[in-house]
Amino acid sequence: MSSWAYRKISGLGLRLRWPAHHDDEHAEPAAAPLSPATAIELAVASPEVQELDGGFFEKFGSLLQESTERADDVATAAGAGACAVKRSHQLGAAPPSASSVAAAAEGESAADVDADGAADPALSDVLEVGGDGDVPAVALGTAGRMDASDSETEDAAVQKKVFSDSVGWNIEELYSEVLYLLLHNVGSDVTTASDRDALCRLLQDAFKIDEEKHAELLSTVEAKEAPKIVLNVEVLEAQDLKPKDSNGMCDPYCTLYLSSNTTHRYNTSVKQQTLTPTWEEHFSLPVNNATDDILFVEVWDFDPAETVREKMGKLTDIKGVRGLRKLVKEIAVTASTGKHDNEYIGTAQVALNCVPTGGHMQWVNLEKKNKTKKQGVVKLRVAFGAEKNAQVALQEHRHLLRLLLLHHLDSTKLEPYAWCGEFDELASTILRQHAVQSGLTAFDQTLARWVEFCSVHVDHPLSFYLFAQLGNQLQKPITDGMFSTEEIKHFWEATKKFLPSCMNSVRRLRKISNCDRGTLLQITGIVNTLSSLATLTPPEGTDLFPRSVYGWLSNPTDQPNCDINGVLSDAVKHGAEEWLCHILENNTVDGPSEEDRLRHVIKLVQLVRSDLLKAIEYHDKIFLKGIGLPYSSLLYRIYEAKVCEEAEPVVQDVCDQLRPIRSNADGIHIENEEPLSMGTTLFELYLAMQRLSFLGSTLCPNDLESLAIAKFHNWFHRGVAQWLEIASSKALQRVTKAVELDTLVPVDSSVKYSSSAVDTFAIFYQIKIFWQQLAWPDVEGSYTFVAKIIDDICRCSEFYADKMSEKIDSFSETNQGTVHEKRFQVTQEWCLAINNIEYVRQSIQPFVAELGMDNILAALADFQSASAAEQCKNTLHGIIENSIDIVHNKIVDLLLTVANKMDPAIQRFLQEGADLLNKDCNAVDRLMQYLDENLVMLHSELNSENFDRILSIMWNNVSNILSELVKNSLEKRKPPSFFSKLHETLDILIGFFKQGDLQQQLQEQQKIEQMNGMKEQEESVDSPFDSHGELRKVERLLRLHGMETPDLTYQFYVQRLLEQRKLQSMGDAHYQGLLTIRAHFVEDVLTIEIMNARNIKPMDSNGSCDPYVKIHLLPEDKFGNIQKPRTKTHKKNLYPLFDETFNIPVSADQRAQGIIAFILKDQDFLGMNEFIAEAFLSFEDIPVNDSSVSLHSLPQVHLKLHRPQNVLESDVMKALEHRQGDKLAKDFVKRQRAKFGEGKQQNGGSR
Repeated sequence: MSSWAYRKISGLGLRLRWPAHHDDEHAEPAAAPLSPATAIELAVASPEVQELDGGFFEKFGSLLQESTERADDVATAAGAGACAVKRSHQLGAAPPSASSVAAAAEGESAADVDADGAADPALSDVLEVGGDGDVPAVALGTAGRMDASDSETEDAAVQKKVFSDSVGWNIEELYSEVLYLLLHNVGSDVTTASDRDALCRLLQDAFKIDEEKHAELLSTVEAKEAPKIVLNVEVLEAQDLKPKDSNGMCDPYCTLYLSSNTTHRYNTSVKQQTLTPTWEEHFSLPVNNATDDILFVEVWDFDPAETVREKMGKLTDIKGVRGLRKLVKEIAVTASTGKHDNEYIGTAQVALNCVPTGGHMQWVNLEKKNKTKKQGVVKLRVAFGAEKNAQVALQEHRHLLRLLLLHHLDSTKLEPYAWCGEFDELASTILRQHAVQSGLTAFDQTLARWVEFCSVHVDHPLSFYLFAQLGNQLQKPITDGMFSTEEIKHFWEATKKFLPSCMNSVRRLRKISNCDRGTLLQITGIVNTLSSLATLTPPEGTDLFPRSVYGWLSNPTDQPNCDINGVLSDAVKHGAEEWLCHILENNTVDGPSEEDRLRHVIKLVQLVRSDLLKAIEYHDKIFLKGIGLPYSSLLYRIYEAKVCEEAEPVVQDVCDQLRPIRSNADGIHIENEEPLSMGTTLFELYLAMQRLSFLGSTLCPNDLESLAIAKFHNWFHRGVAQWLEIASSKALQRVTKAVELDTLVPVDSSVKYSSSAVDTFAIFYQIKIFWQQLAWPDVEGSYTFVAKIIDDICRCSEFYADKMSEKIDSFSETNQGTVHEKRFQVTQEWCLAINNIEYVRQSIQPFVAELGMDNILAALADFQSASAAEQCKNTLHGIIENSIDIVHNKIVDLLLTVANKMDPAIQRFLQEGADLLNKDCNAVDRLMQYLDENLVMLHSELNSENFDRILSIMWNNVSNILSELVKNSLEKRKPPSFFSKLHETLDILIGFFKQGDLQQQLQEQQKIEQMNGMKEQEESVDSPFDSHGELRKVERLLRLHGMETPDLTYQFYVQRLLEQRKLQSMGDAHYQGLLTIRAHFVEDVLTIEIMNARNIKPMDSNGSCDPYVKIHLLPEDKFGNIQKPRTKTHKKNLYPLFDETFNIPVSADQRAQGIIAFILKDQDFLGMNEFIAEAFLSFEDIPVNDSSVSLHSLPQVHLKLHRPQNVLESDVMKALEHRQGDKLAKDFVKRQRAKFGEGKQQNGGSR
């Protein structure tokens, strides 16, 4: 199979629903839906058809879309590469995986992914402003200075200068102070002498102290008295305490003390009636020996002083046997001694040498002597503290931070922006010891970090993420006034040094050639830091943005400027303007032609759009979430004005040069030269502008109409109109060529249509792709264009149906059989012709829907009026429906032709089979074979709708033939075997024509007839059988006349039984008296008690009668061995009281099914007993009892006596009368006529 054919049958979205072959259990499943991109690639016509017009529709449809997307992808990949700097000037050199970049841009907090697919907590932390945790050490790779000036500063000289500034402070005094704190360390950070030596060596290196000086200062420090340390304890809560009171609860409180001073104890408050108390109480315990001391926390149950009477009142609150014992013991102790002691629950111990310097929070088990199980757990927060001058301590900590940081940067050789705030373990220990023993709060430490890190950042950039964390932590204490005026001053002086780095980084975002994960972290850090600073109010007179440093501001001024948001917005705009100017200066038109000018503008639009897409994907959410700045919107307003200024004159010049087309009377273009000479370039520019405009609807939704790009489509109106004129003419040319080349062979074994159908649909599909790409924004213009497209497509569909019908009519007929029995044979060519037209017909409605007609009409109603929109809708719907009807009629014409060509053979086979059915001929077999061959072909090739349609046509013909045959056979009084065999033939035909559909309806009909004793039912208008009413009558006649005589006679009595039941349920109705009985089965005996009869219709001339009742068990052939019992005759009595009981033995087989007939007669003097009425009772309605149940205990059964009027006219009786040669049937009819033919004058009474 050729590649183009494979693409066609695999990719077209519109597929007919082919029914599976009736014996094919492995029918091919429907093709999976294709993505839009795949559908565009596959919906192309055959190469021979494309040669006719040079691939006109493909160029402007799928190929135009592919080329536009490809060019757009290239521009996006290039991004802002025209002004990108070397890779060494990135904020993060190693690009992570695509998932990492996407996760960073989205700001996910729980599923950020690194290069190996693992969760990355650092990214989630930086994207969320806030959090008090430590800054994660994120390795950002080799990084350079994005905010650096043109001349780079040497790191060694910078560090030398910074260190000399620090030495200006009393370095030896600071060294001695830190050394003193290390000698008297607290907590578990320093546990051995070797740990202390390592800390001292780090101090020497950081402070650049030689051994001699170190020894001198160390001896001085060792002579000093140890500092005063306190242990700060917060008792938070306890859980799972052991109950101590009789009610299963306790009243807990805690006692705290140190092992070095057990007499100095601290108690918490008492919490009433709980095993999970919450205290949240604070205590400070003086520490004499932080190395060996132990903190004890005892938990007790408080027992108040109570009298015996008060304790007795707790009896109702006792919980369990243990609680009862405990209360009895308390009462006994109180009664004997009058004492009340608190009960001990357990003790928790915390060794002070295990407490970290910075403190910690932990759950501690409560233990009790001689108890192996824990008595509960208590939650404690423990930390060391000291008393020292706050200002001196803070100043010491700041300089210590600076020296340790410079030493860390010098020793690790980290690149700019790489350090995220993590010192090594030794430096961290020194800082914690100093902070704890100096009594610095967490806020004091954070402020010191901010001030010193900002100073160092000027010459050695640190991670912006670090400043985001610090700024967030300082936001609340500064707002709440927790810092002094001097400290606030230090904060803003440091901030002023830090801000130029932030703003210059934002201006130079396009110097980064790829938005890697490290870069996103840094940008997020900048934005979050600025967001925190923008919420704070600097002291009066502070100028954060002096004109001398920020000369690029849009409105520079000498007045103090603290508008962080405004300066950030200016930085974004200035960076965009610089980049756009660079793009225009470095990209010129390649040649003098209009094509070259269009290409130049397309390139400009693609570059601008790619920059916007990058901003939306990577930066917009960062700026919006962080500081509320519409980053992409600011860029869009700058870009769209410049792009429109460049594009509009070019487009207008091109459209002014388009020439009008000339067509013949059939609407076919007759010029040799292509009128749309610039090819697809004009529409490539349209699509590029459209995509740029779509971005504006998202970025500037409120004022898009005021932008120049909002009306860009008007530049292209003339070009679109001319393309549609050309497309209409070329579509008809393609259809003619496609039908001419079509050999009516399936394009593949898996489909049921040939090449011309696909070629025609490809025209529709490519036009749809072209229109969908246009997405014309103007409502009136959209309606004009889409109405033109719909009209052309409908005309094209009708044209194709005509051409295909002409083609199949030219094919010669295929006849099989002998000269005397020639018969038409359905071929695949006929089926393919029908399928092809059906394929095109089914494509019209989806095509119109995908054009967006409903949306256009809805917009038109809003733009003009609902009435105008409705009128336009009716016009379009009329065109569509008329076209569909025309194409549909072509299909029906072909189906009628096929069915009519088969009718002669079907009629001949049925006639022969009717005449010779009982002579073992093979006419029916040949009929089935003929139907099998043709129906299998039709069923396997046509779709379900058309197969049902031709099946209905053929079935109507067969039904008419069968109906006439049955009518003639009844007149000729054919035997039951004839009708039985003919019924079998009908079943076979039903299977061929309806595949069980009609058979199911006939089965439902038979169920109803069984309930009504084969009585024909009058159907309502809503009957589900209306569509096959005539055929059901034929089937019923065949089934009825095919029954054996005993079965027919039994059906007669079943009808009478059902009439009896209906009569019983009708209340007051026509009946001839009431018969009261009792009956039941006891083992194999049927016992019947006939009690009385009432309101008997008088039969004699004297107004009375002589009634008696005779019992018949039916069917008679089943109960032939049983005598028919009768009651005594009651003379001249219309209300006879019989009171007679009859015991009738029956076998198990006889009990399975049967009917009792109670026949009421009037005994005449001469023995000519006259039939009065009858009643029936089914064996199903008779209870089955054992011998212990008396018949007299059963409820009475009142049977209405009835004499039907038209019983002899029933179809069962007619069927029996039809069997003139059957003695059994003849005798039965005779008896019934004798019975119901009498007393006709008495049939009118009622009750």
